[in-house]
Amino acid sequence: MSLADSDPRIQEIVESIVKISAGDFSVSLSPSPLRDEVDAIIVGIKAMSVRLEATYDALEQRVRQRTELLEVARRDLEVLAFTDALTGLDNRAAILRKLDAHLAALGRGEPSAVLFLLDLDSFKHINDTQGHNAGDLVLKEVAKRLKKNIRPGDVAARLGGDEFAILAHTDVAAAETMGHRILNALHEPMNIGSSVITPGGSIGFSACAPSQHFEQWIEQADTAMYVAKRRNISKVQQFEEYMLHERQYKATLSSELRTALERKEIYPIYQPIVSSATDKHVGVEALARWSHPSLGILPPSDFLPLATSAGLDHRLTERILSGALADLAKWRANGSVTEEFRMHINVTPSELNNLAFPDIVKSQLREYQIPASSLAIELTENEYISGGSLELYSLRGLQSMGVKVYIDDFGAGYSAFGYLDKLPIAGVKIDRSLITEIDTSAMQRSILRSVLDLGRACELDCIVEGVETQGQEAALHDIGATYFQGYLYGKPGFYIPPLERS
Repeated sequence: MSLADSDPRIQEIVESIVKISAGDFSVSLSPSPLRDEVDAIIVGIKAMSVRLEATYDALEQRVRQRTELLEVARRDLEVLAFTDALTGLDNRAAILRKLDAHLAALGRGEPSAVLFLLDLDSFKHINDTQGHNAGDLVLKEVAKRLKKNIRPGDVAARLGGDEFAILAHTDVAAAETMGHRILNALHEPMNIGSSVITPGGSIGFSACAPSQHFEQWIEQADTAMYVAKRRNISKVQQFEEYMLHERQYKATLSSELRTALERKEIYPIYQPIVSSATDKHVGVEALARWSHPSLGILPPSDFLPLATSAGLDHRLTERILSGALADLAKWRANGSVTEEFRMHINVTPSELNNLAFPDIVKSQLREYQIPASSLAIELTENEYISGGSLELYSLRGLQSMGVKVYIDDFGAGYSAFGYLDKLPIAGVKIDRSLITEIDTSAMQRSILRSVLDLGRACELDCIVEGVETQGQEAALHDIGATYFQGYLYGKPGFYIPPLERS
């Protein structure tokens, strides 16, 4: 006979221990009236089960709390991982995930959405002139305006820098209207510190197809945005298939541009500037051309924007400056031009933010032994000239060495005598749009006469561009214009000074 057979309590103890080991603490052991050693074991096991149950409950509670904390931490980390820290919008990773999810949903028959890509037009200039703190404030304000101008369920994201994206649950027919509404919001002035800034922007948008990958979708919207940036009127552009081919063409040109600069395939040609008093050439404007091995001669509109986006604009300016001064040195050496003959070189205001620019000009003048007074720098006004500290440093550096500075396309961009008198410049080149009907329009003659009078009052030279007919020339003589430039005196080309021709 076994011990369990002689005392059934032993079997109960074994069964209770098995239950406890399995995590079941509901043991029903009770001591017998014998109060012997077995009963002592029963009491001990009963007490142990109570304590173990309490310990187990406390442990489970702690595990639940830790699990909840870990889940909160996981959610917080996910928010951080998919949120732009500066603006609070979704970041690039978040919008990519949502684009991928939308394409999967589209494959299940859900309606198509539209992807907008937005790039600020003057953000680099804001950073350069106002500082990065001002730039951050602009980005935050842009984010607020985007959130105000999208509907519930739409997603706004910052991709990086000054690039933003919007995933909108709308159709293509309504997308352009939405794009213009967003763009109008960006044209509302922003009070940034003591400055009022209007960054503006360019928007490209594209609907998607079920067969697309999200990278193709982004490329289409980005291509449309690239086209919008080059337009002067509407800065909202829907993607069309031909744009992709054009972008690939531009990408090829961009990759070839660096080699072209090294091989001096980019060179200057010239258009004369004429004195109204003597009809003689008093200078030339250097204009860039690219002799492409397979595409022929390319105008600057085909490659100047590429140079800027590739960070080669400074090298391009140096190349044209060097080539033009070399030609001027040759003309001066053989007596083809007078000592007063002046070479005009175009640069953008962004060049003025290059602290080395005045030294580059000085070095080139020294290399070709050209006096500074024989060089004029023309600032094209496709960007606003703020008169910030870096710009003024460069302008004053040029002025101190004797180089003349002119504002190009005056009257077509941001021009105003109110800010020109604050800049150390020598003159302006009056835009051709102000003389299109000068020989037939009394109003246009009156406007131009006022511009010339203001120029003289500010002690600025005024060169009138775009003179194409003798009627325009006669009208300009009558109102006292002093210098002319245009097709009437010669198209841009390989220049032969008048003294060489004779």
